[in-house]
Amino acid sequence: MFKMTAENIANFIGKNAYTADKIIMTDMCDNLICESVFGGFLMNCPDQNLCREIIPHLAPIQMEEAEPKDIAVATREEMEQLWSEEEETVMQVEFRMLWMV
Repeated sequence: MFKMTAENIANFIGKNAYTADKIIMTDMCDNLICESVFGGFLMNCPDQNLCREIIPHLAPIQMEEAEPKDIAVATREEMEQLWSEEEETVMQVEFRMLWMV
């Protein structure tokens, strides 16, 4: 998991362009953000504005004019901790609401 900015998406695709037949990126609700195929070519990007933002970052990587940058990626453990903290916060708010009724 990482922050889905155009630059991060381009760098992730560029880094993995030749290690995966297909890369499918989704948000937390499994909505498609973009899809690329072997070689790092965008095949599907429903948000055309985002697509236009990704291409200037991805094209130099594809043309070997730039190296893909490392991006901060959360580990599964970090995400599970975040989800646990978020769930606890939601439960606390719900309990407070119950006491107010």
